Amino acid sequence: MFQTPKILTNILLGIIILVIIVSCSRLNQEQLTTSDSQSQFKVASIFSGSIKDGSWSQANYEGLKLIEKQYNAEISYTDNVLDADSQALISRYAEQGYNLIIGHGGGYIKAMEKVAKQFPEIKFALVTTYAGNNTNLGAVAFRSGEVGYLTGALAAIKTKTNKVGYIVGYDYPVYQEEAELFKRGATATGPNIEVYTKFLKTWTDAEKGNQVALNLLEKGVDIIAINADEAGISALKLASEKPEVYGIGWTKDQYNLAPGKILTSVLQNIPELVLKIATLVQQGRWEGKQYKYGLREQIYDFAPFRGTLTVKEEDKFNQIKQQVITGKIDITPSGLTTDYNK
Repeated sequence: MFQTPKILTNILLGIIILVIIVSCSRLNQEQLTTSDSQSQFKVASIFSGSIKDGSWSQANYEGLKLIEKQYNAEISYTDNVLDADSQALISRYAEQGYNLIIGHGGGYIKAMEKVAKQFPEIKFALVTTYAGNNTNLGAVAFRSGEVGYLTGALAAIKTKTNKVGYIVGYDYPVYQEEAELFKRGATATGPNIEVYTKFLKTWTDAEKGNQVALNLLEKGVDIIAINADEAGISALKLASEKPEVYGIGWTKDQYNLAPGKILTSVLQNIPELVLKIATLVQQGRWEGKQYKYGLREQIYDFAPFRGTLTVKEEDKFNQIKQQVITGKIDITPSGLTTDYNK
């Protein structure tokens, strides 16, 4: 029988061992590279309110958690951040090497603009209506005119006094747009409708929200749409306690605040909207501009009416809604200020 020389056997064994070592090395290197790339995406967020507010800030925080899960990102956040304190905080996150820094509200625009210039390699994003700087600072927002128009139309469909109101936290352009379209939707649906719009200049002062709601009720307003986070929750409850007065909630389904008295709520899929920022950045498509989403993308919707409308009223609303989605109704805003921080 043929016997393999001992020296040849040793050579073959050496080759096999070398192949195994190289293969293991490549595998370990691939694993290390994957792990490193996954951990390199660092995202920081600042919020105007509490992440437990049951409204805007909490929904944005849920979006940050989606980014963490979807992209295995390292995340950090600070809530209850005043506009005046935001620049120092944003700068600190930038200095700490975060790849993406998100400001959840129009009050942070000026601060973001300043810091974005200082750190051109970092991506900055706002969740509001803002044109961007065409490089590293952009924004995502809702096509807010859609729900502005539709809530105005709904108020006009349901009112008995022909007096309806819209209360919002601040008069940033996104909310000016909602207010303008609320009035347009109301007056187009009921030509004799009187529309009252109030900007609270706060998202957290519940006492102020209550006072404004009471003032509207004294004027005879019987349908009030409230988009004011913590400042609006108690106002919505207060208004809905009055006979023949109904509220329209915002951001989340707020029916349980006053069952049977909340006609519907504007549902904003804020977490998915925030996730879109990270997706654009990860895909290398963040261009420092405005990205808008709405009913067609299912970023907007309305909570069930749960019997608060008659069949005829609900059919009329759904018909108007379809016309907005298909573009048969013009929801282009006009005459809005360009001062994003007014």
